[in-house]
Amino acid sequence: MFAAPLHVRFVEPAAHAHADESVLDPGRSDFLMLRAKGSPDIRLILRPARLSDGDALQSYVRGLSPLSRYNRFLGAASELPESELARALAANGRDTLTLLLTSTAEDREAVVGEARVALSCAERAGEFAMSIADDWRRLGVGSALLEEIERKAAADGIEWLFGDTLRTNEGMIALARGRGFHLVAGLEPRLVRIQKRLLEDQRGYWGKQGSSISADPQRTPSNP
Repeated sequence: MFAAPLHVRFVEPAAHAHADESVLDPGRSDFLMLRAKGSPDIRLILRPARLSDGDALQSYVRGLSPLSRYNRFLGAASELPESELARALAANGRDTLTLLLTSTAEDREAVVGEARVALSCAERAGEFAMSIADDWRRLGVGSALLEEIERKAAADGIEWLFGDTLRTNEGMIALARGRGFHLVAGLEPRLVRIQKRLLEDQRGYWGKQGSSISADPQRTPSNP
């Protein structure tokens, strides 16, 4: 991962925050509301992970199907190793960032997606990896999440965004192509790299209060 500092705008989220717009603090920029077109009841929050999110993130990973975990971690895994979980939760927003996509039902928050992002302003390049819960696919949520990763990277002055995935991960490849990514050779024969040059008009303020992303259910579902 990259080690150069980032120009980021994240703060520790309030412990009580959930997918209710009334609890979003107007003075913060760390929450983003995601909605699905044609599904008004689907209201998701994208936020940075907290140190207290360990159990929730681990439960999310364990709840993924074996194939989804294989695709996400590029190999067999039943859960996050303790060292990797600690690394994900310690991502501080200066050189790496862990994002959680959450839903709330009856005041209980559940993780339904996640992303790891590492950006280098010096290199003007960023690397990402992401996943969406199996039950939340085919709603355009994966495309909406990737779009926000792009916006966040562009806002920090990143020119190239890339990620590595398995050649057999057709869902992630289709999702990336739908967002304008191109495929190049990966670091290993079993991998393919997806990369995109970010546009100048994407370099706006990421996570601005009141922003929303419409997840189009007609888009190719993600299968990271």
